[in-house]
Amino acid sequence: MTVSVLTGSAPVAGAGPGRLRLGVCAATVAACVPYLSLKIAWLSGSTVGWSDAEAAKSSALYVGNAITMAMDAVAVLVVLAFTFRWGLRVPAWLVLTPMWIGAGLLAPIALAVPLGALLQTLFSSEPLTASDNAIQGWVYVVVYAGFTLQGLGLLTAFVLYARERWPDVFAVRTQDVAKGATHELQVLLARTAGVFAVVFAAVQFYWAFGGTAGIHGEALDHRGAVQQLADGVMGLMALAGAVALLAIVQRAGRPERFAVPLAGVWIGAGATFAWSFYRLIAALSQPEVLGSGSSSALNLTTLCGLLAGLLMGVTGAVLLAERDAQVTGRAAERDAQSASPTASRTP
Repeated sequence: MTVSVLTGSAPVAGAGPGRLRLGVCAATVAACVPYLSLKIAWLSGSTVGWSDAEAAKSSALYVGNAITMAMDAVAVLVVLAFTFRWGLRVPAWLVLTPMWIGAGLLAPIALAVPLGALLQTLFSSEPLTASDNAIQGWVYVVVYAGFTLQGLGLLTAFVLYARERWPDVFAVRTQDVAKGATHELQVLLARTAGVFAVVFAAVQFYWAFGGTAGIHGEALDHRGAVQQLADGVMGLMALAGAVALLAIVQRAGRPERFAVPLAGVWIGAGATFAWSFYRLIAALSQPEVLGSGSSSALNLTTLCGLLAGLLMGVTGAVLLAERDAQVTGRAAERDAQSASPTASRTP
């Protein structure tokens, strides 16, 4: 039976999750516990981890803490859905949407933070965390180590879940995906997304190699190897997503597994959109710097990233929806042929 990637729910049958999936689930939930505990403590009025107790009382921080705690709680629910049989009954869009955003937020951290910390330890005398910040250094270590483990755990759990729910996606090859009625639209959207992705990546690479134009305030004071590497990773992800999307919609290159470039689009588009959206919210929350010249480049880069990620995501959704329709149509034709009197007649 073929299950729609975007809308359908898979039939639930067979044994429960194996030891691998249970282990991945337990490790991922455990990685969420320190962050959730900090957020609960802060929302309850505690100043644990704060050097500046007054700064912890900001109403804007209270709202931000509530939102980020809810996002981490959703991550726990999603990994549980990926692990247990009831998750196969959940509508596809309800697990794919938070996973797309979550993977986009966590994948750059999982790549950049460990490597950036290693490089800064080996080649820089600067501390890994800013000592004059309102938040104590150990909080950054706990939070970003947890994010790294969450990202690895969620991605692993998702792959295991997707292989069970949508096995045909992992079996089909890119060149076997038929070009349907929306193919020209897909090409147009993919090329437009590619233009925005190139602009976004160019600025990210400029920052990664030491450029500072467009960066202001505390962000400029606290830049180090980790942040520069994160900028480079964001640029690479945006380009990788755009290139993978063009390879899919144009059916270019070798007849490789459809899941391989699709994964590139998934991570690249998710990271570009999610972090650009986060930066947009941060910019809108600081109206006093929106009009300053130093923030214009950052805002334009954010807009390019937001459009690139959104267009890549929309194009991927259109492609999968069209493929689902093609697969469903072929299955219906086979069922109709097998049920017809002519097909069942014995010679």
